[in-house]
Amino acid sequence: MSWRFFFFGAVVCFLPSHLFSQNNSNTNAGYSSARQGLWNCKFADGNYYSVSLGAVDSVSQHEYLLDGSLRVTEVTVATRGSTQARFYTLEKPVADTGGLPGQMVVDGLSRITEEMVSRAPGSAQKNAQAVVKKFPETSHAKIIEYRLANRDQLSKLFRHLLNRWQGRSADDTYEVTD
Repeated sequence: MSWRFFFFGAVVCFLPSHLFSQNNSNTNAGYSSARQGLWNCKFADGNYYSVSLGAVDSVSQHEYLLDGSLRVTEVTVATRGSTQARFYTLEKPVADTGGLPGQMVVDGLSRITEEMVSRAPGSAQKNAQAVVKKFPETSHAKIIEYRLANRDQLSKLFRHLLNRWQGRSADDTYEVTD
């Protein structure tokens, strides 16, 4: 009888430790090590953005009309930190806005900007895609902003970012060429 008691005691002592022990093997075969690390965005003008993929909570791409006079297409990167990155393009809407307030101003500014850039030396032409803020109305505290030249470049950036974030790509740097 004592050997049965000893055997039962040994099973009771060792079974919980076996059941609750940690298994360090990777049980998620679909998870890629590419998810770990950084995503970088390098711009032709020398600007650079880098984020730890582990700190990224979400990535999104969306469009909206700004005051009925500009189409904004943007990609946002929300992180666990206090900052958010925003990559965007500005375009005139394809459809007629029906003379919404601000349309004449946008048309005039667009024409003047194009004329100034066409006359400017190379360094001023690079600044044509610069982010423009009017303080305090457009103070985007804790938002890092980058303006891209066109929607195609923005879509490529988003696909690269999304693939990297989801672990489907090991390529950690996207280069904006224009």
